[in-house]
Amino acid sequence: MTEEKPPESLERPAESVERPLESLEKPGVSLEKPPEFRERPKEVVYATRFMIASLVLAVIAFPLRGAELKPQLWFIGIFAIVLTVIFTLFLLFMILGGRNWARLLYVTLFFIGLPFSLPAFVITFSKNPVAAVATLVQLALQTMAVVLLLQKPVRDWFKFVKLRKLMSYQEF
Repeated sequence: MTEEKPPESLERPAESVERPLESLEKPGVSLEKPPEFRERPKEVVYATRFMIASLVLAVIAFPLRGAELKPQLWFIGIFAIVLTVIFTLFLLFMILGGRNWARLLYVTLFFIGLPFSLPAFVITFSKNPVAAVATLVQLALQTMAVVLLLQKPVRDWFKFVKLRKLMSYQEF
């Protein structure tokens, strides 16, 4: 008695049963994410921490600058601080969520405000040196955040997040 062998088209190698995803891979295309994209880069985490520190310092330093404001302008100053905190926190959460537009907007707003910060620092220093130092530290924190947000691993991560989002749209 001879054993009949099933046709080759019906045979399945044991490998394809154990690893079905690998059988779907095309040559040169891997379904696995590269390890550097699996989680958010440490530069993004540190940049957001610098942004938070800058916000906290702005809130703490506002009363120091308040001596320069007339009593009628205190309400406007507090309103401006509250709006700034809300908007920056919004950008911060969008950056942590991988939204590249938020990263670019934060960097753009930083560079737009940079030329105005030096004259403001000089004026503040002549009236209240402690508030001027707080402004300088705040500017340093924001600069560090921007430098970190412009690093290559951060740019690559934002590209990957965008690509992953586009790929998930194509599946439907």
